[in-house]
Amino acid sequence: MKNINRIVLFLIVPISIYAKDSIKFNYDTLDFKNSKKKEDGKRYGVMIEHSDKINHIQAYYEKTNTHTTPNIPKDLKVKKYTLKYQYKINPKERLSLSYSTIDDNLMKETNGGDIYGVGYNKDNFGFTQYFSDYPHFNVYQSDLKYTIKDKIQTTFIGKYIHLEDKNSNNFSKNAKNNYFTTGLKLHKHYNKIHLGAGAFFGKRIFAVMQDGFKVQHHSMEFKETYMVGVGYSFNKDLSSHLRYIYQKAKEVPINNDNVKVQSVSIDLSWKF
Repeated sequence: MKNINRIVLFLIVPISIYAKDSIKFNYDTLDFKNSKKKEDGKRYGVMIEHSDKINHIQAYYEKTNTHTTPNIPKDLKVKKYTLKYQYKINPKERLSLSYSTIDDNLMKETNGGDIYGVGYNKDNFGFTQYFSDYPHFNVYQSDLKYTIKDKIQTTFIGKYIHLEDKNSNNFSKNAKNNYFTTGLKLHKHYNKIHLGAGAFFGKRIFAVMQDGFKVQHHSMEFKETYMVGVGYSFNKDLSSHLRYIYQKAKEVPINNDNVKVQSVSIDLSWKF
């Protein structure tokens, strides 16, 4: 079944390439403090996107290379593939389907994992249900989102995460059965400048983030997340964003607390 899913993904992505109307490249740096497994890393990504009056298709490829500590036999290399489709029912309502798969050279517990998502949005309200199918355990995640569109666009987020069969392996057995985290995002346009900030509070693990395009598939329990960003539109077709993210986490299998993760990312988007 997993091989069939990958075949379908790679058949669909080339089709979207010919229909695309935008492309985005991103580059991230990662820095880990007090981690017993990771030191620093780099992430590269490319998203191809097409949208029309009814359909919105996004295909995203991401590659992350992370230097590990001396007690880990080799460096970490991860590839992720995501495909998301949104269908506009009417001007106020839309449905979404997403699929991601993971290729991880070290974490066999989540390597080959499949993540499915189905969502519904109406006006300012959104709900998405995710199901992460890993070799030895599963994760169910329910996201609620509400956006207030004012001078400063404000989005409130709630994430509920439930782990199934977590005690079947050492990778997830020290995690809790249930998690709930809340988030807040702010966004403001000022001429050609875009300003953003956000935060997440409450613990989470194996979480799906950024509307399905990020999957935290390692056994790290995140406690706090803070982010700020600035963007600039060079013209109607070309724009760029710079973001800084700071997170506190715990490496659950070895109960290593007070891990700090910092990342800086830049992306470039081109519409054509």
